Amino acid sequence: MNELNPDGQYTVTFDPIDGSGVIDSNFAVASVFAVWGQKEIEGLTGRDLVGAALAVYGSRTTIVLYNAQSKKVEELTLLRMGKNERWIVTTPDLKIQPDAKLFAPALKSSYDNPNYLKIFEHYCLKGYSIRYSGAFACDCYQIFIKGHGIYSMLDSVAHPSRLHLLYEIIPVAFLIEKAGGKTTDGERSALDVEIKGYQQRISFIAGSTNEVDFIVRTLNEKPTQ
Repeated sequence: MNELNPDGQYTVTFDPIDGSGVIDSNFAVASVFAVWGQKEIEGLTGRDLVGAALAVYGSRTTIVLYNAQSKKVEELTLLRMGKNERWIVTTPDLKIQPDAKLFAPALKSSYDNPNYLKIFEHYCLKGYSIRYSGAFACDCYQIFIKGHGIYSMLDSVAHPSRLHLLYEIIPVAFLIEKAGGKTTDGERSALDVEIKGYQQRISFIAGSTNEVDFIVRTLNEKPTQ
């Protein structure tokens, strides 16, 4: 931890370049930030967050954040105004609808989870659009902009989750739930998972409420013989 002010009230955790695995392909990448009101983070949950933000660097430079005064999730865009650049609110009230028509599945864990493969087949047969880039924050960002969608990455024996609870999942889950969506690790809201270390990784399912419920329900079904 880098202490900037010994008398400071807040701690910021962040992923500076989320999507580094696809940056060489010139895909959009992002930064994810979480603001805490305490210095000691271990033992806390996402319910203890003070604020969070998700910035994306693509064809536009934008940031999604929770406005505590208006109690809304907003999108701001960095725009040139004359000789200066300013952040302008371009979407003042982002909302995630309960049903979706796009999904972003990280599919490696379907190798040892037949129910996960069943979910993928279900969405393909229902005509959902696959919108998965491999850049976690950008794949979740589209859910805010489109107003619907579902993201999933499961932790499995053969293919453990790549997502860090502290640096990636909690701030994105905070924003998704504030926008009316739902998140889970398969058992509880991602915001209720206790932080037990800086490198803790878990499953993450997030987005439109009905889609999250469907995935959890299907994952818990007994596999057919």
